[in-house]
Amino acid sequence: MILSSLILLAMQSGGMETSIADAAALGEQQNFKGAVQLLKDAGVEKSDDATAWNAYGMWSTRLTESGIASGQITGLDAIDAWNDVAWIFESASKLSDAPADIWVNWSEALLNAGDIKNSLRSCDDGLKLHAKSAPLLLQQGRVSMAQARASFEMGDEKNGAKNYQNAEQAFRKAMDAAPKTAAPCMRLAELQWTLLAEGGDPALKEKAISLWKLAAEREPSGVDGGLITAWMGFDSVKVFDILVEKQPEQVLHYWYRGSAYYAAGPDYWTNTRDDFQMVLKLNPGFTNAYYFMANGAMGRGAQLSGQGDQETAEKAYSAAGKYWALYLKDFGGDYFNQQKAAGGTALNDAATNMNWLAGKVRAPEHMITLLRFATNANPDFGDAWNNLALIYRDTGQAEPSRSAYEKALKLNPTDPQLMNDYAVIYHYYLHTEDDLARELYTKAIDRAQEMLDGGEVAEADLERIQVALRDAKNNLKKLDAGNRKNG
Repeated sequence: MILSSLILLAMQSGGMETSIADAAALGEQQNFKGAVQLLKDAGVEKSDDATAWNAYGMWSTRLTESGIASGQITGLDAIDAWNDVAWIFESASKLSDAPADIWVNWSEALLNAGDIKNSLRSCDDGLKLHAKSAPLLLQQGRVSMAQARASFEMGDEKNGAKNYQNAEQAFRKAMDAAPKTAAPCMRLAELQWTLLAEGGDPALKEKAISLWKLAAEREPSGVDGGLITAWMGFDSVKVFDILVEKQPEQVLHYWYRGSAYYAAGPDYWTNTRDDFQMVLKLNPGFTNAYYFMANGAMGRGAQLSGQGDQETAEKAYSAAGKYWALYLKDFGGDYFNQQKAAGGTALNDAATNMNWLAGKVRAPEHMITLLRFATNANPDFGDAWNNLALIYRDTGQAEPSRSAYEKALKLNPTDPQLMNDYAVIYHYYLHTEDDLARELYTKAIDRAQEMLDGGEVAEADLERIQVALRDAKNNLKKLDAGNRKNG
């Protein structure tokens, strides 16, 4: 009889292991409801298997989170759902082989249900059995912080301060319990930063920074760069310096540090550039890095111009143009939509900026990218169409140049220079439409002469109109003579 019971127990154990594995497979497919039901059907609630109960609680947690996120569980139903999850972990905690994370999960479910007092009590109960569990100590600290905030909201500053002290003690114990992990250091740093933000001792800032640096020294892979940046802003650079040293091939370290430098303004332009260049070196697919490099260079150029150093400013503007072109190559559509959504003059302003920057860059392909964006963003931007036509012509792209000149002339039909330049494309490049070219040259001559004789040319535009008149006359003579050699 005893032997038969042992055989039955072994069969049940094996069946539960299979159910846990099958539930995990369903959970990985986001079928949390199926995972929970499978474990219930397998008899988990009558089992004394702590692993099975933990899996039951875990997938119930995911099911509840999913229901809340989708809006299927709301209001008081959400509280009830979290209390149901808490009951699962509480039941699991009564088993003889229950691991420490049972109490962590139990506490978290109660915290989500808004029951801070019992959430903390479950941590205390778990620590009686697992006194040196770092995850449990971290949970105790988190809940103590929540209790502290609740106390302060109720005007109970004494208990609030006491709970913050309890949180600090829990985090320090976790640091001792897990001397090679980052999480305890980070949690304590966040606590001290919170106290600093609430008007605490200014010395807390350096203490918090030291703890974040210690976290990076202990376990670089355990440091969340995005979280560090959000908490510390520019001060996060000190932590990323360590992370870069420890993990020089980790692209996100350079990304977050570069972002911190970028946010700090043009004084840190070279740091911004160097970090994002490293991002691109490590992962050439991160081309959105060019956005930060482009804006950073523009800011630096404006700063230098304001300081009277125009020569160096021009170098910065040239870099900005190059980086904008590289960014727009992959994200031009996204940037267009962002500026359009911004409303007002944002899209036209972007077009104006790109047209201006096109005159600062050296590479023709960058000029074309910038000008194509400008003409797309503002189709009525005559200067941009003219500039685009010119760069197309200079790079031997006759037909795109003709098309751009046609649009420029439609927008400014009385400009003699545009008439001449449009005719030049037919005359010297396409070798077609001689009658149209002749007509355009003639109109350019008549219009330029009319403007000069009538005194309607502004001083700043005088030389341009004079050159247009001279060129149109010369080009017309060459066309009539059958000369197609430009220059």
